[in-house]
Amino acid sequence: MQKSKIFIFYFSILLTTLLLTSCNSNPSNSSKNSSNISKKMLVLYASDDPLWLPYFSNVITRRIQRESTYSAFEDLEINKEWLLNSIGTLKEVHVEDKLNSFSEKLRAVYLAGKYLKAYKLSHQYMQEAAFLLANQPASVGLAYATLSFWASVSNMKYAKYYAIKYGIIYEKYLPLRIKDELEYQANTELIDQLKDLTKSYISSQKYVHIKNIKNCNVYVDGQELKTNKVLLPPKMFSIVTASCANGLFSQTITAEKVKEIRISPYYPAAFYKMPATNALPNELLAQLKLSYILLVFWSHSGKYLDIQIIDAKLRLTVAKTRIDLSSKKNVDEAGDLLLSFLQSNSTNLTKK
Repeated sequence: MQKSKIFIFYFSILLTTLLLTSCNSNPSNSSKNSSNISKKMLVLYASDDPLWLPYFSNVITRRIQRESTYSAFEDLEINKEWLLNSIGTLKEVHVEDKLNSFSEKLRAVYLAGKYLKAYKLSHQYMQEAAFLLANQPASVGLAYATLSFWASVSNMKYAKYYAIKYGIIYEKYLPLRIKDELEYQANTELIDQLKDLTKSYISSQKYVHIKNIKNCNVYVDGQELKTNKVLLPPKMFSIVTASCANGLFSQTITAEKVKEIRISPYYPAAFYKMPATNALPNELLAQLKLSYILLVFWSHSGKYLDIQIIDAKLRLTVAKTRIDLSSKKNVDEAGDLLLSFLQSNSTNLTKK
């Protein structure tokens, strides 16, 4: 319980900052904005941690309403349709085959000595893998762990943080025989370094208890759970999914912060990158007579916000940015940076 409180404390800081930094804004903003509001904007949200999204989205929308020249509002039904449309074709995807395909492509690039390309591909493939696992609860054997191996070695030259993040996954799940086979193909010195970096995490695993699992098939990182608890390395980001009689469930956790999870089925809504813009429900949007659509993706695991402005009539992206949330300073400034981005683009769009 104490660990979960740490996450809640961190999250509350982010929410409070986004909401209250408006107190430091120019007092004339309110009257200025009230006279200039003319651009109707629908704000849609997605995240890799949808359980917290309603609280997060409410704070952002309120600040945009109060301090920008946009008339911003939310529509939960349209938001839901967008997310569901974005994963609508996933049922046709065989997840294990897709992960194996990612592994083979990444392996080929890495072994060809194209290390920078492998580094870039590793993040793309791991994001897509997390998205597939989150939205299609399934047992994928060792495919996810194998992909994590190649992603880990691909990051050793460029980003040790991600090398460890991915390395813990393969160290956790791959049997010794398969690890030996994979490690034989890579640079021995790099593998030794990687083992040194991950061994402390593997040796200090903690139990996470899974509750309310009746009538559900539960998976952790693509491994089917046979009991009501799972042993996980404390720093490892794990994707817990469930396919239940009354719906699906997905949540990203770390054992360092979470001691138990209660399965509460809902529509699939965990994303690891901005959902597809071509999945926006055009018929519903046309009824609202919008000027713009603002898409906001909050990555809890990656610690950033992706922001995208869509011209509602043309259905084209007219501006986008990423706001880093990796430090307290960045979190403190996030709300102001978002509003500054909107205001600068409001001026530019008005000129067109």
